[in-house]
Amino acid sequence: MALIIVGVVLIGIAVALWFNRKRQLNRSLNIKYYDTAKVVDVVDIYKQLREGLGGNYRGNVVELSGSARSDSPLQAEHSGQAAVYYRARVIHEYETLEIVREQDEEGNYYEREVVVNHQETVSDNERVTPFFLDDGSGEQIRITLEGATKHTVTTLDEYQPEPPSNYNAYGINGTTTGYRYIEEIIPLNSKLYVLGQAVEDNGELTVAKPSKDKDVEYIVSTKSEEELIKGAESSAKMSLYGTIALAIIGVVLIIVGATSKG
Repeated sequence: MALIIVGVVLIGIAVALWFNRKRQLNRSLNIKYYDTAKVVDVVDIYKQLREGLGGNYRGNVVELSGSARSDSPLQAEHSGQAAVYYRARVIHEYETLEIVREQDEEGNYYEREVVVNHQETVSDNERVTPFFLDDGSGEQIRITLEGATKHTVTTLDEYQPEPPSNYNAYGINGTTTGYRYIEEIIPLNSKLYVLGQAVEDNGELTVAKPSKDKDVEYIVSTKSEEELIKGAESSAKMSLYGTIALAIIGVVLIIVGATSKG
């Protein structure tokens, strides 16, 4: 019975990998399909067509590349770097000594002590400031991160012995192994790749999650177009290999489990 359960789980993972492969291939195809536009051209089209639409302008999907600009940049929580977006986390990691009950080969039960690792999120802060994409064409366009697949820059990922000044571990029984500080940002003035739909939002031309072509993934990335394509195709290939391997192993385990006696 155990072999059958493991086999079913492996097939389930294989199915998930198959869908990930499709998603990655779709991302690669979309990035390749759209040519990089100039912001000034996107703005010109908007100015020509917006009249009479009552703020409901919905343009085409556009691919843009430029630098992240903001008049009110953030100061990232851990690193202090200037950013248009950041997510800063602190995770408390600690150990507890617990007693588990197990059974030996002869069917006798016994108890033993084991070390169990735990994690507790101390803080998880995410902030974004209004920002624009500037490609040097003479115009800028606002970018929203709502609904976007974001690729950020990791500015910090390290263990420190001390907790944040406002944290109290009262009530936690265990031995602290450390505090993991993690920070991911979109730096001010960083080069961005953006794939999304040009729309009017509160009277302002904005790139947002596509509603016109829902098969297009909304991407705001610190990676280049070439890096995104290479990463998507590599992920799709590895997902295919994983799908085949896990599906075969899963089927074999189910067959063995179903035909074995006892």
